[in-house]
Amino acid sequence: MAEREENSALIALAELRNLEADRVASEDAKRRAKEEAERKAREEAERKIREEAERKAREEAARIAREQAEREARDREERLRLQEAELRARAEQERLLREEQIRLDAQVKMTEKNARPLWLKVTPVILGIGLIVGGIVAKNTIDEQNQLAEQERNESRKRDEENRKAQEALMAELKGLKTEQERLAREKAELDAKLDKVTDEAERARLMAEIDKKNAELAANQAKQTRGGGSGKKPAGDGGTITPKKPGIEVKKTDDPLDGL
Repeated sequence: MAEREENSALIALAELRNLEADRVASEDAKRRAKEEAERKAREEAERKIREEAERKAREEAARIAREQAEREARDREERLRLQEAELRARAEQERLLREEQIRLDAQVKMTEKNARPLWLKVTPVILGIGLIVGGIVAKNTIDEQNQLAEQERNESRKRDEENRKAQEALMAELKGLKTEQERLAREKAELDAKLDKVTDEAERARLMAEIDKKNAELAANQAKQTRGGGSGKKPAGDGGTITPKKPGIEVKKTDDPLDGL
Protein backbone atom coordinates (compact mmCIF):
# COMPACT_ATOMS: atom_id res chain seq x y z
CA MET A 1 0.00 0.00 0.00
CA ALA A 2 2.75 2.49 0.99
CA GLU A 3 4.74 1.47 -2.08
CA ARG A 4 1.80 2.26 -4.41
CA GLU A 5 1.32 5.64 -2.77
CA GLU A 6 5.02 6.37 -3.21
CA ASN A 7 4.86 5.35 -6.87
CA SER A 8 1.82 7.57 -7.38
CA ALA A 9 3.62 10.50 -5.82
CA LEU A 10 6.65 9.93 -8.05
CA ILE A 11 4.44 9.72 -11.13
CA ALA A 12 2.64 12.93 -10.16
CA LEU A 13 5.97 14.65 -9.56
CA ALA A 14 7.25 13.48 -12.96
CA GLU A 15 4.10 14.80 -14.62
CA LEU A 16 4.54 18.13 -12.89
CA ARG A 17 8.13 18.30 -14.08
CA ASN A 18 7.03 17.47 -17.61
CA LEU A 19 4.35 20.15 -17.48
CA GLU A 20 6.88 22.67 -16.21
CA ALA A 21 9.33 21.69 -18.94
CA ASP A 22 6.57 22.03 -21.55
CA ARG A 23 5.62 25.44 -20.17
CA VAL A 24 9.24 26.64 -20.24
CA ALA A 25 9.70 25.28 -23.76
CA SER A 26 6.47 26.95 -24.89
CA GLU A 27 7.46 30.30 -23.39
CA ASP A 28 10.93 29.99 -24.92
CA ALA A 29 9.40 29.23 -28.32
CA LYS A 30 7.06 32.23 -28.01
CA ARG A 31 9.96 34.45 -26.99
CA ARG A 32 12.06 33.27 -29.93
CA ALA A 33 9.15 33.76 -32.33
CA LYS A 34 8.64 37.29 -31.00
CA GLU A 35 12.34 38.08 -31.31
CA GLU A 36 12.38 36.67 -34.84
CA ALA A 37 9.39 38.80 -35.81
CA GLU A 38 11.01 41.89 -34.31
CA ARG A 39 14.27 41.11 -36.14
CA LYS A 40 12.47 40.72 -39.46
CA ALA A 41 10.57 43.96 -38.86
CA ARG A 42 13.83 45.80 -38.09
CA GLU A 43 15.52 44.36 -41.18
CA GLU A 44 12.54 45.38 -43.33
CA ALA A 45 12.66 48.92 -41.92
CA GLU A 46 16.43 49.08 -42.47
CA ARG A 47 15.99 47.88 -46.05
CA LYS A 48 13.36 50.54 -46.77
CA ILE A 49 15.52 53.30 -45.29
CA ARG A 50 18.55 52.10 -47.25
CA GLU A 51 16.58 51.96 -50.50
CA GLU A 52 15.17 55.43 -49.87
CA ALA A 53 18.67 56.82 -49.27
CA GLU A 54 19.95 55.18 -52.45
CA ARG A 55 16.98 56.52 -54.42
CA LYS A 56 17.63 60.05 -53.18
CA ALA A 57 21.31 59.72 -54.06
CA ARG A 58 20.44 58.56 -57.59
CA GLU A 59 17.97 61.41 -58.03
CA GLU A 60 20.55 63.94 -56.79
CA ALA A 61 23.17 62.57 -59.18
CA ALA A 62 20.71 62.66 -62.08
CA ARG A 63 19.69 66.24 -61.24
CA ILE A 64 23.32 67.41 -61.13
CA ALA A 65 24.08 65.68 -64.45
CA ARG A 66 20.97 67.18 -66.03
CA GLU A 67 21.79 70.71 -64.87
CA GLN A 68 25.39 70.32 -66.06
CA ALA A 69 24.18 69.22 -69.50
CA GLU A 70 21.80 72.19 -69.65
CA ARG A 71 24.60 74.61 -68.76
CA GLU A 72 26.87 73.11 -71.39
CA ALA A 73 24.11 73.46 -74.01
CA ARG A 74 23.58 77.10 -73.03
CA ASP A 75 27.33 77.72 -73.23
CA ARG A 76 27.44 76.25 -76.73
CA GLU A 77 24.50 78.36 -77.84
CA GLU A 78 26.11 81.48 -76.35
CA ARG A 79 29.40 80.79 -78.14
CA LEU A 80 27.62 80.27 -81.44
CA ARG A 81 25.60 83.45 -80.95
CA LEU A 82 28.71 85.49 -80.20
CA GLN A 83 30.56 84.03 -83.17
CA GLU A 84 27.64 84.81 -85.48
CA ALA A 85 27.35 88.34 -84.10
CA GLU A 86 31.09 88.89 -84.58
CA LEU A 87 30.97 87.60 -88.17
CA ARG A 88 27.97 89.77 -88.96
CA ALA A 89 29.63 92.84 -87.44
CA ARG A 90 32.84 92.26 -89.37
CA ALA A 91 30.98 91.67 -92.63
CA GLU A 92 28.91 94.80 -92.11
CA GLN A 93 31.97 96.84 -91.24
CA GLU A 94 33.82 95.62 -94.31
CA ARG A 95 30.83 96.39 -96.49
CA LEU A 96 30.55 99.91 -95.08
CA LEU A 97 34.26 100.47 -95.55
CA ARG A 98 34.11 99.30 -99.16
CA GLU A 99 31.09 101.47 -99.90
CA GLU A 100 32.69 104.44 -98.23
CA GLN A 101 35.93 103.89 -100.12
CA ILE A 102 34.03 103.74 -103.41
CA ARG A 103 32.10 106.85 -102.49
CA LEU A 104 35.27 108.67 -101.44
CA ASP A 105 37.05 107.71 -104.64
CA ALA A 106 34.13 108.94 -106.71
CA GLN A 107 33.87 112.14 -104.70
CA VAL A 108 37.58 112.82 -104.96
CA LYS A 109 37.42 112.39 -108.69
CA MET A 110 34.39 114.65 -108.87
CA THR A 111 36.03 117.35 -106.75
CA GLU A 112 39.18 117.19 -108.78
CA LYS A 113 37.15 117.51 -111.94
CA ASN A 114 35.08 120.44 -110.73
CA ALA A 115 37.90 122.09 -108.77
CA ARG A 116 35.81 122.48 -105.72
CA PRO A 117 37.12 124.19 -102.51
CA LEU A 118 39.64 122.45 -100.32
CA TRP A 119 37.23 121.71 -97.49
CA LEU A 120 35.10 119.60 -99.80
CA LYS A 121 38.13 117.50 -100.54
CA VAL A 122 39.10 117.13 -96.92
CA THR A 123 35.64 116.34 -95.58
CA PRO A 124 35.29 112.87 -97.24
CA VAL A 125 38.73 111.94 -96.00
CA ILE A 126 37.78 112.93 -92.46
CA LEU A 127 34.56 110.96 -92.77
CA GLY A 128 36.49 107.92 -93.96
CA ILE A 129 38.86 108.21 -91.03
CA GLY A 130 35.87 108.47 -88.72
CA LEU A 131 34.39 105.27 -90.14
CA ILE A 132 37.68 103.45 -89.74
CA VAL A 133 37.96 104.60 -86.13
CA GLY A 134 34.38 103.51 -85.56
CA GLY A 135 35.19 100.08 -86.99
CA ILE A 136 38.17 99.74 -84.66
CA VAL A 137 36.04 100.72 -81.66
CA ALA A 138 33.34 98.24 -82.71
CA LYS A 139 35.93 95.47 -83.00
CA ASN A 140 37.28 96.30 -79.54
CA THR A 141 33.73 96.12 -78.17
CA ILE A 142 33.21 92.69 -79.74
CA ASP A 143 36.55 91.48 -78.34
CA GLU A 144 35.57 92.68 -74.89
CA GLN A 145 32.24 90.83 -75.14
CA ASN A 146 34.11 87.68 -76.17
CA GLN A 147 36.39 88.03 -73.15
CA LEU A 148 33.37 88.34 -70.85
CA ALA A 149 31.79 85.27 -72.45
CA GLU A 150 35.03 83.30 -71.99
CA GLN A 151 35.17 84.37 -68.35
CA GLU A 152 31.60 83.16 -67.86
CA ARG A 153 32.45 79.82 -69.48
CA ASN A 154 35.46 79.41 -67.17
CA GLU A 155 33.28 80.12 -64.14
CA SER A 156 30.71 77.62 -65.40
CA ARG A 157 33.38 74.95 -65.81
CA LYS A 158 34.62 75.69 -62.29
CA ARG A 159 31.09 75.29 -60.91
CA ASP A 160 30.70 72.02 -62.80
CA GLU A 161 33.95 70.71 -61.31
CA GLU A 162 32.83 71.69 -57.79
CA ASN A 163 29.48 69.95 -58.35
CA ARG A 164 31.24 66.82 -59.61
CA LYS A 165 33.49 66.70 -56.55
CA ALA A 166 30.51 67.23 -54.23
CA GLN A 167 28.65 64.39 -55.97
CA GLU A 168 31.65 62.04 -55.68
CA ALA A 169 32.04 62.90 -51.99
CA LEU A 170 28.33 62.23 -51.39
CA MET A 171 28.44 58.86 -53.15
CA ALA A 172 31.62 57.87 -51.27
CA GLU A 173 30.02 58.79 -47.95
CA LEU A 174 26.88 56.79 -48.74
CA LYS A 175 28.99 53.82 -49.84
CA GLY A 176 30.93 53.92 -46.58
CA LEU A 177 27.72 54.14 -44.54
CA LYS A 178 26.24 51.23 -46.48
CA THR A 179 29.35 49.11 -45.87
CA GLU A 180 29.24 49.95 -42.17
CA GLN A 181 25.54 49.10 -42.05
CA GLU A 182 26.17 45.69 -43.62
CA ARG A 183 28.92 45.02 -41.08
CA LEU A 184 26.66 46.01 -38.17
CA ALA A 185 23.85 43.86 -39.58
CA ARG A 186 26.18 40.84 -39.80
CA GLU A 187 27.38 41.34 -36.24
CA LYS A 188 23.82 41.71 -35.01
CA ALA A 189 22.77 38.54 -36.85
CA GLU A 190 25.62 36.69 -35.15
CA LEU A 191 24.46 37.99 -31.77
CA ASP A 192 20.86 36.91 -32.55
CA ALA A 193 22.12 33.43 -33.43
CA LYS A 194 24.08 33.23 -30.16
CA LEU A 195 21.04 34.45 -28.23
CA ASP A 196 18.90 31.64 -29.65
CA LYS A 197 21.37 29.04 -28.35
CA VAL A 198 22.32 30.50 -24.96
CA THR A 199 20.60 29.21 -21.80
CA ASP A 200 22.46 31.13 -19.10
CA GLU A 201 20.43 34.19 -18.03
CA ALA A 202 23.51 36.33 -17.36
CA GLU A 203 24.92 35.56 -20.79
CA ARG A 204 21.49 36.20 -22.32
CA ALA A 205 21.34 39.62 -20.61
CA ARG A 206 24.81 40.50 -21.91
CA LEU A 207 23.88 39.47 -25.44
CA MET A 208 20.64 41.46 -25.26
CA ALA A 209 22.63 44.55 -24.20
CA GLU A 210 25.01 44.08 -27.15
CA ILE A 211 22.04 43.64 -29.51
CA ASP A 212 20.49 46.87 -28.21
CA LYS A 213 23.83 48.61 -28.79
CA LYS A 214 23.98 47.27 -32.36
CA ASN A 215 20.40 48.41 -32.93
CA ALA A 216 21.35 51.91 -31.77
CA GLU A 217 24.38 51.94 -34.06
CA LEU A 218 22.22 50.75 -36.98
CA ALA A 219 19.66 53.46 -36.28
CA ALA A 220 22.38 56.11 -36.19
CA ASN A 221 23.81 54.80 -39.47
CA GLN A 222 20.39 54.88 -41.11
CA ALA A 223 19.85 58.45 -39.91
CA LYS A 224 23.18 59.46 -41.46
CA GLN A 225 22.22 57.80 -44.75
CA THR A 226 18.87 59.57 -44.78
CA ARG A 227 20.50 62.95 -44.11
CA GLY A 228 23.31 62.26 -46.57
CA GLY A 229 20.84 61.33 -49.34
CA GLY A 230 18.90 64.60 -49.01
CA SER A 231 21.54 67.09 -47.97
CA GLY A 232 23.85 67.05 -50.98
CA LYS A 233 25.14 70.45 -51.81
CA LYS A 234 23.09 72.16 -54.36
CA PRO A 235 25.13 72.91 -57.42
CA ALA A 236 26.12 76.43 -58.15
CA GLY A 237 23.35 78.16 -60.09
CA ASP A 238 23.57 80.13 -63.33
CA GLY A 239 23.91 83.37 -61.40
CA GLY A 240 26.79 84.67 -63.57
CA THR A 241 25.61 87.43 -65.88
CA ILE A 242 27.34 89.49 -68.54
CA THR A 243 26.99 93.16 -67.80
CA PRO A 244 26.00 95.00 -70.95
CA LYS A 245 28.62 97.46 -72.07
CA LYS A 246 27.98 100.96 -73.33
CA PRO A 247 28.28 101.36 -77.09
CA GLY A 248 31.76 102.22 -78.28
CA ILE A 249 30.56 105.19 -80.41
CA GLU A 250 28.11 107.71 -79.02
CA VAL A 251 26.33 109.83 -81.66
CA LYS A 252 25.12 113.23 -80.54
CA LYS A 253 22.44 115.15 -82.36
CA THR A 254 24.02 118.33 -83.67
CA ASP A 255 23.93 120.57 -86.70
CA ASP A 256 27.69 120.29 -87.23
CA PRO A 257 28.39 117.41 -89.68
CA LEU A 258 31.93 117.08 -88.34
CA ASP A 259 31.01 117.12 -84.66
CA GLY A 260 32.67 114.37 -82.66
CA LEU A 261 35.24 113.39 -85.32
